[in-house]
Order: sequence, then structure tokens, then C-alpha cells
Amino acid sequence: MKTIGKILSAFLLAGAAQAQSSFGSDDVSRGEAANGADSFDLTGLEPEDQTVTGKFTTAAAVGPILEVTKSNWAAVREYDGKDLVYFSHIFSWRCGLKGAKYSVNDAPMQDLPMPDCHMKFQQPNSTLNDEALMTFHSHELGSIKSVRIDLMFDNLATQSTTLLREHIMIP
Repeated sequence: MKTIGKILSAFLLAGAAQAQSSFGSDDVSRGEAANGADSFDLTGLEPEDQTVTGKFTTAAAVGPILEVTKSNWAAVREYDGKDLVYFSHIFSWRCGLKGAKYSVNDAPMQDLPMPDCHMKFQQPNSTLNDEALMTFHSHELGSIKSVRIDLMFDNLATQSTTLLREHIMIP
């Protein structure tokens, strides 16, 4: 827990510099394909404003956090005779994302539906009522070997990772 606190403190101290750099904007402006860029159609999309609000609702704020926590983007749990894939970590930092996709065992990528940000609350990333049911997907017991996740941020930068079952199993 102390490590995460130190990481978040470092991001908060460097927040102004990160906001100025608009996380990932160099990749977009140069037109380079970043990991995960092939999953998203960027046609007609424009990067959103990256003004810091202190609520972690932009790519400038959440991008660096998600970059250093890629190993937490998904988790697998065996429960009630099924494999459950959890995306709770991504949901916690969803404000600042324009889209997310995932694939299990190299199957075709599919959209990862997420609730909207609740901008009227102090914590817009809160999960309310039945939204918690969106954080996991059920699969046949023992079937999940890997999970690929691609994220597109609101500045149109992308990040991607593939996680192996043995590294993301939770009790």
C-alpha cells in the first residue's frame, strides 16, 4: 500500500508537468501507431481538453497511473464453477478513457462497456448501484489463459497489455 501511495504522490507532485505534456499527445501528433491503436477507429475523433481538474478525469491525469499499473488492469478468479475476469482497476480510472477493448485467449477484440463518469460527484470514478456488475465477465472454469486489454484515452493516445492467467489469479 505504501508503494502505491508513493507512486500517487509522485504523480500529484508532477501533475502540472504531466498536464502540460498531455500524456501520449506526441504519439497522436506524429501519427505513430501505439500499442492498441489497431483496435480503435480514430476516424473523426478529436483529442479532448486536458485541463487538470484534480478529479482524475483526463488522459493527462490517469494515463501515467494506468501505464505503471498495467499488471493490475485485469484479474482472474475462479468462483462458483466459473472463471471471472475482473476489470475493476480500469473502471477505477475510467474517466480520461474514450474506450476500452479486451480479448480472452487471442479471440477477436470486443468492447469493454463501462459506466459513464459521474461528474456531479467529488469522485467521478465511483461505481454506483448495479454498475459493479459491469466490472467482471464470466467464462468457463479454467478457460482463461490470457487477457489482452487495449485502452484509448480521451487525448486519443493508446496503451495495451496482455496478462497471463498465472500472473493475475486472485483467491
